[in-house]
Amino acid sequence: MHDTFKPPEGFETRAAAKKRCAHKIQILRGGNAQEQLLAEKLEACRKNHLCGSAACDVDLGFFRLWLYRQSLAIFDDRPFWTRASVIPAGFLIPFGELSKVNLSALASMIDKRLGRSSLRKRLAFVGIDISLNLQDNEILGWQLHLYILIEGENTLRLREAIKAAFPPPPELTAPVPYKFDEVNDPSNRITYLFKAIFKRRSRYTDANGRPRTKGLPLKDSDLRELLPFLDQYPIGARLILRGIRRNGSRLVIINK
Repeated sequence: MHDTFKPPEGFETRAAAKKRCAHKIQILRGGNAQEQLLAEKLEACRKNHLCGSAACDVDLGFFRLWLYRQSLAIFDDRPFWTRASVIPAGFLIPFGELSKVNLSALASMIDKRLGRSSLRKRLAFVGIDISLNLQDNEILGWQLHLYILIEGENTLRLREAIKAAFPPPPELTAPVPYKFDEVNDPSNRITYLFKAIFKRRSRYTDANGRPRTKGLPLKDSDLRELLPFLDQYPIGARLILRGIRRNGSRLVIINK
C-alpha cells in the first residue's frame, strides 16, 4: 500500500534503507546469540513479508511514510502547530544499561504527563528519539529525548506548559533542554519527529572557547546495544499520539 504514494522530497530511498540495514546485519552477525538471531530476522525481511522489527530500516521507512501520509489531513484540519525539542530529567541512560529501559512504560508516562497538563485538549505527535551523547570524547550515556509537534501557536503559555510537564535535567549533559519553533508546514517536520537514523552526539569546545556539537555515526558496539533494544518493541512504540488515534490504516482526530 506504500508503493502508490509519493514520498516527501528528500525522503530516504528504499535502496538506501536496505544498504544501511545490510551494514547492521553484518555487525550483528559478529555478536552474541541474541544479536545473531536478530541478524537473521532482518535478513529475512522482504517487501511482501516484512519482519516487523523496529530495528529494521526498511520497515521503519514504510512506517514513516505511512505517518507522513496520514498526518496530511490532520494538518489541513488544524493549521497552527509548534515544534518542541525536549530533554526531560531522568532520560539519560548509562551506556550498557539501555536494555533496562521499559519503552512502553516510558511512552505511557509521557502520555499521562500531557494528559494531566493544560495541554491535554491539544492534538500532539510525540516522538521518542535516542542518541549516544559524548563530552570531549567521553561517553555520557544514551540520551532519550522528545520531539513534539503540538497544535497551537508558539506562545509563552504553550512553552511554559511544556516545561512544566517535562522539567529539565539537573545534569550538565543537557545545556539546552528546550527548543521551540513555529511551524509553517508541519508535514515537513513529521518524518523528522520519528527518525530512522540514530547518532552519536559529540560535544566539545572549539579553539575560540565556543561549545560545539558534532553528529557522528554510531560505532559497532553502540549498535549491538541499541538494535536488540529496539527489536523488543513494535515499530510505533516510540510514537505517542494525543487527540489522534489509529482507525485501521488511517489516523483520525478524536479531540473535536
